[in-house]
Amino acid sequence: MTAAVLLLCLLFPSTLHARLVHPGEDGFSECNDFFHQGSPPQGFSHPDNAKICQRYQGDKHYATLYSTQHKIPVYSAFTYQEDAGGAWESWMVEPQVDDSKSSLDEVSKGSDVTEKVPGLGTKQALEEDYASTDYQPGLLYHKASPALTSSVPLMPDFKEKWATDVDQLVKEKFLPHCENGENLHLLAGAVPSDTKINDKVSVPEYVWLAACCSAPDTWSLGVIKRTGDVEGLEQVSVEELENQLSGDVKLFAGQCGGGAVHPELRSTSEASTQTEEEPPVQTPGAFVRFFQFIFSVVYEVIKSVLCLVWFLLKQVFNVILGRLCWIWTAVTTYVFALSKVLLNIPYDVLRVFGNILCGFVRVLDNALSVVCLILRLPTRFLCDMASFPYYTICAIPDVGMDILSGVWGVFMLGFSTVFGAFGGSFSVASFAGSSVFQRFIGQSEGYEN
Repeated sequence: MTAAVLLLCLLFPSTLHARLVHPGEDGFSECNDFFHQGSPPQGFSHPDNAKICQRYQGDKHYATLYSTQHKIPVYSAFTYQEDAGGAWESWMVEPQVDDSKSSLDEVSKGSDVTEKVPGLGTKQALEEDYASTDYQPGLLYHKASPALTSSVPLMPDFKEKWATDVDQLVKEKFLPHCENGENLHLLAGAVPSDTKINDKVSVPEYVWLAACCSAPDTWSLGVIKRTGDVEGLEQVSVEELENQLSGDVKLFAGQCGGGAVHPELRSTSEASTQTEEEPPVQTPGAFVRFFQFIFSVVYEVIKSVLCLVWFLLKQVFNVILGRLCWIWTAVTTYVFALSKVLLNIPYDVLRVFGNILCGFVRVLDNALSVVCLILRLPTRFLCDMASFPYYTICAIPDVGMDILSGVWGVFMLGFSTVFGAFGGSFSVASFAGSSVFQRFIGQSEGYEN
């Protein structure tokens, strides 16, 4: 089932969203439903805090106020769901925390978006920030999807115990006194300490959980667990929890029924407090106290020596491992570069021979072109000389015809000349005889009449 859900997530990435809520939007925008009366906690207005609305497979999952200064969440808000949580197989990051203008509005693996988001990890914790440390990323609420923006650095035993404590509180104390899970609003948060892993991610001083039920009765309850005490768990009212966080903090709108604690929860809390505060007291004797003092001194000395030895061993191991990694990286880089150069040598040699061969071909082509140019002129002349008799013999009939045509033309011209001269003489003689004859017979009309 998990593999099928993961496959669907990979095929349809648009169903995985973790959107950064911008300042212009009201509260946590579409994730306001996770808060009591749709109102987020007040008193956490820090310029380095970013609002994130986490969605999974089209459903809203939870809302987170993330501290980009300490690289841990200030708090995350949930409504109880039995099947809450994601099917992701690895820790996810939110690209928009480091780049608010990024179009990547989906949670992603850090290795998949390193090149797409410049400066990834500047404002949020990454999985590699936990490397070479004893800490592990731990969810504030164990049913949340595994996003690093809703996780804090925890020791493995504390991480497991915190998840068990929260699960028992919700199932054995909160749900029996609340009508259904939709009416149970949960806030889980962390308060940073001065300790940081890899000088980046703050280790929490303590983690806390606040519950608010709106039906059938309105009640609230707070829980504090300090990271130095794995077994300890302190149940307080929401007002006391707010005072621990800061005097200006208001976790629930209207104090969730005025901050009232359910009677049965109050009695359970008081009973556990009385049990813790009133153990049977036995006053030890002087010898026992001296023996306890000596034992405590020896224990602390041995503990300090062992811690020092362990610290030195870890430092030596880290130095040796770091050097080995550096040598391995240098050797692999050198071998890769050398292999690349050696593999390029045959290619370069073949390319040089190819260029030389192409050069010879070009020279030969140019030489042949010159020879053809030189041989072209005498070849054409010889061809013309060879074809001269042919054209001469073939031209004789045409020349003869032209000569005959010329002779015939001359003859016709002489004939026309003689005939014209004879005709003209005859016309003149005829005209002269006609005039003489008319005068002889006495005709008086002139030539014009």
